[in-house]
Amino acid sequence: MSIPFDQQQPAAGVAARYFFDPEELRAAAEGAFETFMPVTLHMVDSDEGARHFINAGFKEPTNLQQHNTRESGLSNLPSPTAPHSEDTAATGPALHDLPAPTGDVNGLPSGMPPIRVNGTGSIAARVVEIFEEKVVDEVNNKVWHPLHLWDEDVRARYGYTDSANLTTRLNAYYAAKCGEIDSDALVRMTFTELKKEGRKYYTEKYGVRGGPGYFKACNDLLFR
Repeated sequence: MSIPFDQQQPAAGVAARYFFDPEELRAAAEGAFETFMPVTLHMVDSDEGARHFINAGFKEPTNLQQHNTRESGLSNLPSPTAPHSEDTAATGPALHDLPAPTGDVNGLPSGMPPIRVNGTGSIAARVVEIFEEKVVDEVNNKVWHPLHLWDEDVRARYGYTDSANLTTRLNAYYAAKCGEIDSDALVRMTFTELKKEGRKYYTEKYGVRGGPGYFKACNDLLFR
């Protein structure tokens, strides 16, 4: 079942279990958690229902907290706390402010990191950063070489296997740099819109099965 979280109530005496789709969460993160990209929380009240979601690849939250504000009000809700200044100083520059590695590529993640959430810039600007400057990996707390250096040989050498999400980044970059979309529109576009427009403009230029492929086409845009 999939209903609004604040209306989810299990039957009396039944322990509810909740599941979410990790791919849906990843897509929301890549869209910087825009309000029209929700993550659905599914509640089940039987072992059979739980097995269905587990077999489908869904995950359970590891720390799910519910608060009955109708009875306790808002005073007991947790609130975020800002880090102490000495803690901030001790950690050094923020991850998204670190430069890209220098020299040849000497390693890659096995999968594509989500588009960074922290820092500034539109989704289009972050996509351009990924391809041209650096890949900020907030999951593994690491900065990788920019995507334009991740050619087929490098990907094979370091065991990169996430071709689907590589392609989505290339689709979005092509949209941002092909010159068909004005800058005012670009800054408002979601990642999903960029991917769609990138595929459209690439196909218009090269045909469905033609052209050099997205990786070379994007490098051609970068170094034209």
